[in-house]
Amino acid sequence: MPVTRRAGLQISFARSAPAIALRRLSRMDDMARWSAADRADLFTAVAHQRGDMSAAVVEKDFWVCWILRRLFTLTDAPAGMIFKGGTSLSKVFNAIGRFSEDVDLSFDRADLGFGGDNDPARAPSKKQAKQRLKMLKEACQTVIRDRFLPRLAAAVGETLQDPAERNWKLETDQEDPDGQTVLFYYATGFATRGPLGTTYIPPVVRLEMGARSDHWPAENATVTPYAAEQFPAKFQHPGSTVRVLAAERTFWEKATILHAWYHAKPDKPLKDRQSRHYYDLVKLFEAGIGPRALHRLDLLAAVATHKTVFFADAAAKYDEAKPGSLRLVPPASRHAELREDYGKMREMIFGQPPLFEHLLAVLTEIEQRINAPT
Repeated sequence: MPVTRRAGLQISFARSAPAIALRRLSRMDDMARWSAADRADLFTAVAHQRGDMSAAVVEKDFWVCWILRRLFTLTDAPAGMIFKGGTSLSKVFNAIGRFSEDVDLSFDRADLGFGGDNDPARAPSKKQAKQRLKMLKEACQTVIRDRFLPRLAAAVGETLQDPAERNWKLETDQEDPDGQTVLFYYATGFATRGPLGTTYIPPVVRLEMGARSDHWPAENATVTPYAAEQFPAKFQHPGSTVRVLAAERTFWEKATILHAWYHAKPDKPLKDRQSRHYYDLVKLFEAGIGPRALHRLDLLAAVATHKTVFFADAAAKYDEAKPGSLRLVPPASRHAELREDYGKMREMIFGQPPLFEHLLAVLTEIEQRINAPT
């Protein structure tokens, strides 16, 4: 028997999986105003048809795409902004098959007054570079608090209207010591707690802001929710244009993270989900982005130079992040904890994840190709 909850939405449940029928095309903003239960019917149908992700992941992906549209259509935005990181690799480049809960964004530091001669990269000494980075951090915090957050809240409110009625909220993350993370809470149609209080998919999108990243090279691209990809005839204009860091640059950003971890002190604690960077680099290589990046060693040099100033860490040995001495394969002493961490990531990866041993084998191949004598 069909169950109708609202005008325009009808869900028919078969024995095997739900089938969805929307009576008319719907805009994402219209769907954002539906009840959480109505959206849950749609997201459940998508998850059943795909078979490789939960309905809660489909739901969160919808809100990731929806908030990205708000971000990149802000009127009077406080600074130029770019989309980067793991979520960009899955949503824009379709290069990795994992779900990332965070949206990495970077303001153009020149728009915050730190371009030209004020750029930390042009500081005459390490001490002055450190001072400028501190000032840049403070400027970014101020912009987020006083300009970005109020404007984003107004843009969200134009569609979702009353926060109490629609059960949404925007706030800075009080647990972020840098004060540069914004949390967007949305109304969910699914359980958010698992057995014994374990968390499933929390109904919040983390917007991790900052202004230290370089924005070159970048391109315009489109992000589309998984729900619209599964039911394209049911959505009206689901794509959103974003400015995104080039995948080849992200390849080298990831590679230098692995290089830094190779040189990390043996007693340095492994960060939670650190293994995602090893997975991402392998998937980028297998998607064809890595081989293209190998022809852009200028990007590797640019990333290493940039991190030397903006993410200074003597132990990372960024000066050795170059052909002949780049290190991607983790030390054998780290394999056990990385393998365990990778196992915990299983629920984030769509379909069957590659074996940890496969990651090591591909990383070995990439490292050998980069370091081979020319």
